[in-house]
Amino acid sequence: MPSEEDAREKARGDMPMTIEPSDGTCPRLTVSLEESRVALFFLLLQQGVKIKRRVGCSVEVFLRQEIGASAETIEKIQSIMLDGKPVDDIKSSLVHNDSILALSAAMPGLVGATLRRGGAYSSFRSGITYHGTDEACVTGEGWVSVKIFNLLMAEMGPTLLRTGVLVKISDFLGLLKEREEELGQKLSAVLDGKPVDIGKLEREKFLEGKDEVFLTVSD
Repeated sequence: MPSEEDAREKARGDMPMTIEPSDGTCPRLTVSLEESRVALFFLLLQQGVKIKRRVGCSVEVFLRQEIGASAETIEKIQSIMLDGKPVDDIKSSLVHNDSILALSAAMPGLVGATLRRGGAYSSFRSGITYHGTDEACVTGEGWVSVKIFNLLMAEMGPTLLRTGVLVKISDFLGLLKEREEELGQKLSAVLDGKPVDIGKLEREKFLEGKDEVFLTVSD
């Protein structure tokens, strides 16, 4: 007999949703380039991107169903911060609308050992460890800020970027400036359905007056 959690997961899976902003206020930018150059955009994942997904579920379910992480990838996620607090139990910690979720593979040193979920030193930071609240968790669609570090960027980054993420325009333009020589001319871009020279985005003020852009990166 299916458990209550299984039933909730199935209900979420049956709910139609869109991963893009729907209010028309956010520009949409699609960048196409060689597969080997997709990694040049991983810096955005460290700075933090927003994704629209179903919320009101555990961190485990969010990683598996909403981000598409495999069991092997989840095993590699040794440090998880949810709303600024280390997570030990990914089955009971819940992701809400506007949550901030930071993911990292194993980090060196005492800090890494202390932040490792369920690690031998986790008791050292028990006062700041994430614990669920008694507040009701509202299920439905929501925006979650995600930060991904070190080895996990190569595992999770391409899928997230291909699906689409909401990024700060200042972060995106900063990346273009920093990676200008590496990106070169070997990419194409479409802004709100129209081809655009990505090198002129800032100079031509295509994004003026906007704070964020919905970015899709594909090979």
